[in-house]
Amino acid sequence: MKIFMTGATGFLGNELLKQLQASGHSVTALVRNPQKARLTGDVQILTGEVESPVTYTSAFQGHDVFLHLAALVKMWAKDPLQFDRVNIEATENAIKAASDAGISKIVYSSSFIALGPSNGKPLTEQDTRRNSVLHNDYERTKYLADQKARELQKAGYPLYILYPGVIYGPGNMTDGNIVAKNLIPFLNGRMPFGLPLQSWNYVFVKDVVNGFMKVIEGTPPSNRYILGGENHDGKSFYETVYDVTGKKPPAINMPFGLAKAAGYSEYLLAKLFGREPSMLTHEVVEIYKLSWAYDSSRAIRELEYKITSLKDGLIELIGWLKNSGYVK
Repeated sequence: MKIFMTGATGFLGNELLKQLQASGHSVTALVRNPQKARLTGDVQILTGEVESPVTYTSAFQGHDVFLHLAALVKMWAKDPLQFDRVNIEATENAIKAASDAGISKIVYSSSFIALGPSNGKPLTEQDTRRNSVLHNDYERTKYLADQKARELQKAGYPLYILYPGVIYGPGNMTDGNIVAKNLIPFLNGRMPFGLPLQSWNYVFVKDVVNGFMKVIEGTPPSNRYILGGENHDGKSFYETVYDVTGKKPPAINMPFGLAKAAGYSEYLLAKLFGREPSMLTHEVVEIYKLSWAYDSSRAIRELEYKITSLKDGLIELIGWLKNSGYVK
């Protein structure tokens, strides 16, 4: 198949691109900066910006599938409206333009965060949002983009919406590779404090890629799927890390009140100096106080989706981190 994709330089996008190439598909990738993209293999690179449709919509012609993975995945941006331009407006414009160009299958990568916190029984695709609070611009715009995408589905657009959990595994060290980024200082002995995290849904990157491939190459009966993994709270997560590495969890969990105060200081410094926070913001601390557990039963049933255990996934990730020089 001929596939047009955005987000090919991201953590998930780059791993999906590799699998598309290995499966013999012809891929055109929209890239903001080709010099920094470092895409390998047989891929046609189109220079453009997802928030500027004029730079790419004419290239939709002749493609069978549109994969939209591009998003602004950050805890903070100097211009907050950039979240709206990339995550909401560009998503709607790209989906409409792809359909207008005759593309018969559109696959949009949303996020677990668009479904909201679980705070109890793991959420499914059918559940309504249990918490009306939107904690930062990323959560806000991913939620609104998901609502817009659902409206487009109801209007008849050939659109699938996929919701990956917290993705981890070997791959590009982008802001989306948050588990690896947090493990590096911990494994190198530079993170003495932890946070008393509630349940999060950890999914191995190869599982998510395989889920995407099932949708891309098949004809799934549903149009929305959670692509998640195992649900673990902070204690269980670090116990698994200990099983893999023998490294004990952080001796002290920082109280959320103190973490929030430190995060607010980071937020104010970011606004004052126009640079990204070096640690968590107070908004992210509020997200960390909640539970984000999800149920992938529909994908398991309808896509033959497989879940790698957290332990097996961490064995591969940590081995890769060591071999790549990130961990001593």
